[in-house]
Amino acid sequence: MLLVFPVALAAAPPPIINGDAADEARYPMTGGLLIDADWALGGTTYELEGLMCSGTLIAPDVVLVAAHCLDPEVITLGQGELTSVEFLWSRQADLTAWDRNAPVAGWPADAVVAWDTVMHEAYDGATLTFGIGVQFDVGLVFLREPILDVTPAVLVTEAESEQIVPGAAVEVVGWGQQVSMPQGVSPPAGTFGVKMWGQSTIGEVGTAEFVVGASPEAVRKCYGDSGGPTFMKFDTTSPSIPRQIGVTSHLYDDTYCDSRGAVDTRLDVYLDWIDVEMRSRCDSGGRRWCDEPGILPVPSEVAAETADGAADDNIEAVVATCAAVGPPVATSAAPIMLLALLRRRPPRASAPRRGYGSSRRPR
Repeated sequence: MLLVFPVALAAAPPPIINGDAADEARYPMTGGLLIDADWALGGTTYELEGLMCSGTLIAPDVVLVAAHCLDPEVITLGQGELTSVEFLWSRQADLTAWDRNAPVAGWPADAVVAWDTVMHEAYDGATLTFGIGVQFDVGLVFLREPILDVTPAVLVTEAESEQIVPGAAVEVVGWGQQVSMPQGVSPPAGTFGVKMWGQSTIGEVGTAEFVVGASPEAVRKCYGDSGGPTFMKFDTTSPSIPRQIGVTSHLYDDTYCDSRGAVDTRLDVYLDWIDVEMRSRCDSGGRRWCDEPGILPVPSEVAAETADGAADDNIEAVVATCAAVGPPVATSAAPIMLLALLRRRPPRASAPRRGYGSSRRPR
């Protein structure tokens, strides 16, 4: 059973412009963040399982996401309580089987379970606002097993960040909704949970955030693309490789991505925080891969030629789709603009929990 709170249906707007489906080989360091949890609400426990957000591998065992993708208050819109929470990450291009429209019959074959997650300590989902601000919406997921057959993303450096300006060409990737629809309105079947790509530009830049896609004609990100990357190629003396410059955070305004794209958290502002969190888990012995305990350095020229998964120099971008359905529609601005998918259904009394069963976070 899928509970959907009634919302007035709006005329379906056109799909995200210039978006194309992408296979796993294109931007292979990107993937979907899935959740497996119990949701106690109104005296009933529901099973919450399926695709939550997009994310990017920045080390063999570390995935970069938005903090709100991990925030129980945001996932539940502040209603009820999550227990037995487990996150997984998959690079599978088609995750429509986990779009929360039907019971999950097992996880993607390549899914890796997380043993730890962390949100920026200054992040507060209740204070997220429209427009450009300083929201600290960045988080990390630490995987139980390292993924060694994929080159992780390269993060922008502070020196390169001066080139993040309005009009700059960028690449965006995501598994979100491919049509712009208000939160609480189910997207058409097949328009969510598929890896998409396309080209776009930066529309507005702040000290800690920027907008991707400044007009209805532009490729832009929306619901379900939360946590997903924005890449940019720089004029630099280091290898010419796309750097990840942002993670999708929230809506710019109340048009639900119909006129403008979503707002990204600028990663150059949080490089020190990311590095400290990665190193601390190597120091504690928790991480599964510590050949380089902190942020990975820029790779060699050989790696640079193939890291973006494309043979040419065209800037690629994933039209991050937009998706949201489920819990009660929030009346405040902050939850409405969050881009995580929200659906729930009761657990099946006749069958045990699917997925990894007792394989929870190590004690």
